[in-house]
Amino acid sequence: MHKEIRYALGTYNQAKRAAVVLATAVEPICHSVASGVSDQPMTEDETIIGAINRAKHVLEAVPEADIGLGLEGGLTYDSKHTNQWYLFSVCAAWDGQQLSVGRGVYFPIPHAIGEKLKQGETELRHIIDELGSTIGSNHKEGAYGLFTDGRITRTDVFRDAVIAALTPFHSNFYK
Repeated sequence: MHKEIRYALGTYNQAKRAAVVLATAVEPICHSVASGVSDQPMTEDETIIGAINRAKHVLEAVPEADIGLGLEGGLTYDSKHTNQWYLFSVCAAWDGQQLSVGRGVYFPIPHAIGEKLKQGETELRHIIDELGSTIGSNHKEGAYGLFTDGRITRTDVFRDAVIAALTPFHSNFYK
């Protein structure tokens, strides 16, 4: 008989929880853990480290889970090709022995927003709440939803990152 895999997710964030459900068809065990990075990661490396930390910490905190998932959203600046700020999502998957990292779409954000965030005085979620006249946008459609009029949402990009991170655990091509 096929055993259902139990996933632990290192947050209670509803957009991230929904992404895991869409990617796996399984309700994760949510447990908030620290990322060990800034609230608004501003580099690719910092964002990946935050996701890895969450995946490892949540598996420690929820030992009955088979795989810990850490989802982290961050920004990065492309100074080589476009001189553009990009928002992206990362999922780290950790089973206690194997680590896999998947990334969602890299999405350009308005330059002025990136520069404001670079100052370190606020987080993207606060700017998006203000621009969209919402509260808690990071639990809903997020910046992606605001900028694309709902065509891409925060859940969508995290879903893709979760699928990418879990593929090495589930596909026979990686065995």
